[in-house]
Amino acid sequence: MLKKKSVVPRKFISTTGRPMLCVPGDQLEYCDKHKYPILVVWKRTKYADVTWLNEPYQRSHGWLWAQEDFRLDIESRGEAIFQRYSLGKKSARAVQYSMMTLYELTIVDAEKAACELFDMTLEIIAEYEARHAADTQQVNHA
Repeated sequence: MLKKKSVVPRKFISTTGRPMLCVPGDQLEYCDKHKYPILVVWKRTKYADVTWLNEPYQRSHGWLWAQEDFRLDIESRGEAIFQRYSLGKKSARAVQYSMMTLYELTIVDAEKAACELFDMTLEIIAEYEARHAADTQQVNHA
């Protein structure tokens, strides 16, 4: 009997320098194909920044990003992740439902934050899809 190989998702890509709106093409294609958020950890000597983009979901889940409660919820969860890894006044963030960047985290913490942002994105989408399905089912049975 053959065992099915489990595939661990590539949660983020690491590169050097400061954040910019440039994502390596293969990572963009990978995230789009698997419907994963785009996460880039921008490493420097001691610190790193994390950029999160919801790009792969613009077409597939546009209905979700149109809901204000979802947008506020994803921003709140992103803020909570920033607070866990912030170095106080040294760190900064730009947290919006369409794009987030967490600045000046330690490299290790930036990688942890990237993993948490990835997991949070998949979890919140699954939650809201389940709610939507339940609401739709209730309406159909009414």
